[in-house]
Amino acid sequence: MPASNSGQLLRVQLDAAKALYAIVVVMGILFWLNQDSIKLYCQQKYHQSCELPLVGQAPAWRFGASLTAALGAARDSFIASLERDKQVVAAPATTVLAPSMPVVTVDLEQPLPAARPEPVHRVAEPGASAPLPVIQQAPVPLAQTGSSVVLAAGDQVFLVGDSLMQGVAPHLANSLRKRYQINTVNLSRQSTGLAYPGFFNWPQTVADTLAREPNIRLMVVFLGPNDPWDMPQGKGKPFLRFKSAEWEVAYRARIDAILEQARARNVQVIWVGPPNMNQPRLSAAMAYLSGLYQQQTALFGQHFVSANPFLGYPDEQFSFTVQTPEGKRVKVRYDDGVHFTITGQKMIAAQVLSLISFTGLTVTGH
Repeated sequence: MPASNSGQLLRVQLDAAKALYAIVVVMGILFWLNQDSIKLYCQQKYHQSCELPLVGQAPAWRFGASLTAALGAARDSFIASLERDKQVVAAPATTVLAPSMPVVTVDLEQPLPAARPEPVHRVAEPGASAPLPVIQQAPVPLAQTGSSVVLAAGDQVFLVGDSLMQGVAPHLANSLRKRYQINTVNLSRQSTGLAYPGFFNWPQTVADTLAREPNIRLMVVFLGPNDPWDMPQGKGKPFLRFKSAEWEVAYRARIDAILEQARARNVQVIWVGPPNMNQPRLSAAMAYLSGLYQQQTALFGQHFVSANPFLGYPDEQFSFTVQTPEGKRVKVRYDDGVHFTITGQKMIAAQVLSLISFTGLTVTGH
């Protein structure tokens, strides 16, 4: 081989090696800076510890995570400095939900049913078992309204949950805004729940949102399918096994943290329990979690309602379709056996809307 050809080949190989080296270095830096996000995603995806051996807790390695956190905090502080805080003082309607919620029949061919105007009847707050968190202003006593939540002009509704809520939220928000001029704060986010606060912390998000939005008078919570897994309890500690006594204590505490913030801010809660799923194991897990939601909401004088009656599921049954009053069968669940079709989303939204009464508002549409 001529010397010129061998020299050219060597240069090509060196250039390729340099390019590969640069890619490896860049990937290493990105991994170093985003190690916490990658670790949390790995935990949520595979439900086990994802620490790197040997270097996982080394100071030099952890400095990358600290640097990313500092940069994120500086960015958030800069953005917050550009925004004006809303200083709106409103006299909230005082409400408490009643212990029972009837299931209404929904005509799938018609728009969502309008809720009925109803005056507020003030009664004493029921007893609660957990201490109130410390806040700047003492909560106003809640009021008993018979069979529904009462919203008034200027009130807001806070929508909390995972991809189940993401599908329902737009239908509920549109009806509230167009018919009753009630605005919503929709923070629903897919792949979230209460089991992995390191990935997304709902109790903290609820606390921050309620503090920032004083007009929120109702919070609707709808989540669950991302939670029936072993749960991390801290660095270097073993995961808590799903349904174990320790797991249940930790999970109930996270439910309570949300309900405590709602009670302290005089916010009513409708907690929607997830429906039966196509996979029996996941469906049984949803029934277990729904039991926890129901027990804790009862302790706080709030409301739990299962999505199963909305979809016509008795006991442990599951169906992809539901029969309309006209005798037709329409699909309400996607093929994954978890999420809802648009028809199913509208059914859930209609049922939640039927639990709300409005006072001092003019209905503008149907």
